[in-house]
Amino acid sequence: EVIVRKSTATVLHEIAELVFDSRSVPWLVLMCERAMTDPEPQLRAAAMTLTWHLAEHLPNAFLGDARKGSRALRRLPSRTDPLFAEVYLLQCKLLPVATRLAEDRSPAVRLAVAAQCDRLCNALGDHWFSVIIDLLQALIGDTDERVRGEAMLCMPRLVDSVLSGTFSSSASSAATNVLESLLPLAMKLIKDPSASVRVSLATACGELLTLLVGLTSQEEIFQAPGDGSGSVGVELSSDSEFLADLRQQKKHIDETLIPLVQKLLHDTDPEVTSAALRAVTNASRGNVREISSKRRSGRTHSMSFDDDTISVSSQFSYASIERKEPVFIPVLSENQVLRLLPTLSDLSENPQWRVRQSAVEIVPALLGCTHLLETRSEIAKLCIQLMDDEVDAVRRTAAECLCLGGGSLARHGEDDGGQWISAIVIPQLRKCSESQNCKQRMLGLKMIEVILLNSMCPPTKNKARTVVTDSDGKEAAIPPLKAILDIAGSLSEDRVVNVRLNVGRVFAGIGHHPVLEEDELNFIVDVVEKQLSTEQAKEKGRDRDVVYFAKQAISVVRSRTEDTSLSQDDASLSLASTATSN
Repeated sequence: EVIVRKSTATVLHEIAELVFDSRSVPWLVLMCERAMTDPEPQLRAAAMTLTWHLAEHLPNAFLGDARKGSRALRRLPSRTDPLFAEVYLLQCKLLPVATRLAEDRSPAVRLAVAAQCDRLCNALGDHWFSVIIDLLQALIGDTDERVRGEAMLCMPRLVDSVLSGTFSSSASSAATNVLESLLPLAMKLIKDPSASVRVSLATACGELLTLLVGLTSQEEIFQAPGDGSGSVGVELSSDSEFLADLRQQKKHIDETLIPLVQKLLHDTDPEVTSAALRAVTNASRGNVREISSKRRSGRTHSMSFDDDTISVSSQFSYASIERKEPVFIPVLSENQVLRLLPTLSDLSENPQWRVRQSAVEIVPALLGCTHLLETRSEIAKLCIQLMDDEVDAVRRTAAECLCLGGGSLARHGEDDGGQWISAIVIPQLRKCSESQNCKQRMLGLKMIEVILLNSMCPPTKNKARTVVTDSDGKEAAIPPLKAILDIAGSLSEDRVVNVRLNVGRVFAGIGHHPVLEEDELNFIVDVVEKQLSTEQAKEKGRDRDVVYFAKQAISVVRSRTEDTSLSQDDASLSLASTATSN
């Protein structure tokens, strides 16, 4: 009965975690081989999961301590250890199971292998890297489009596994060859007839971009001062060789990955183009993986955890491995950003509105990779151009990305993006507020809301200033926050009802924000009270929504003002009582 064999496969998967007796391992290997030949494709696919899971726990069968539970996963013994030969021979029996499943007649089985090659690579160790790389190469060229797509998605995870498992010179050589082996096959998929495969290719390229450039951030980890012992010196020497080898692999960024992404950005399918844009966005944000966490675990012969109830597989999976807060670094260089800008400019004129929206979503990430004002001005043009788009969603996205760009510049320590707000954003705000199109005026209010709610504007006490010109033509330097509130206040008497009511709605939304101090709060109250009195004085043109939002804004700001005054009174009373007691 198929249902019985499926239940058995589930139990075997759980038993594999509890192996602490080497005598039981041959029997489990036999179960893998039997599942491999099962007539049911779903069970043959399950054989792949059982294979890597058993391989992951093989060291426990020889070195493990049952008292520590299944979470105490042991690493492979060193090659000089007598137990290494026993573990190696069992691995020699498990690997053929995976290779045969990779040639299975059912696409569903090959799909399972393609999705789990990286897990098998982690489980078997560095001496099997080349075999598993060959396995993935075959799956990338599979006849089934689902298998090709899944194999491409697995490629960056496999590269990460190889780089993370580099502990010896031979493994270092394997790490150097992994990209040279897989990238030529990836280049061929750019002409794949299946759009889903090309989407997977774009996603994989973004993962690789992030991984390769992020490797340089690991240098600080391996150059930490030691305790003066000789072993630390040897370890640091090994790490320096490791880093030198990794730096060589960055050449693939300029020579292969950037050109590949540029071609995908020009793909005829909008889904592929959007995936390529997301890949560039994610790479530009530079979310660096903690590769060192795996390498450091390799230096420790055992790992212990307090809780035995969670499967060890959940701790060592690619997706759920415990990491610290992600490290953010600018991944793309200035020249690489400049190379991408013409492509993004072309995409901003694409007939598909979702493609235009995706093209502008990348702006905050790209700004984090730049230092030159000229480059930033070119990037800003992309947002400014799409702020006049005919589709409302594109206009809003362009406006939001222009406003949020200052947050990316703050990562360079540039006064919290105050210069970006003063030089780029406020002129566009003023242009929107003076536009004859009411949609542009409402867009300006939306930008003000985004700026203040996301703390993109420096407070008044900050030294940042922006130059404004009054009605008499005189110029004055004022804080950016005051300039932004003045623009919002100028729209309180707009001829369009939707614009007037949005003034009150925006002020009510930002009234609680701590960046607003007493002077700004009083300004908001004055503006909204004037709007309210003007609106209520109208006999026929009075709008109840404008009145409602105006009253809401006054209520929010006044409650904030009262809270501030009460806290100040309490502080004064406390000081007075202290002085009296003294």
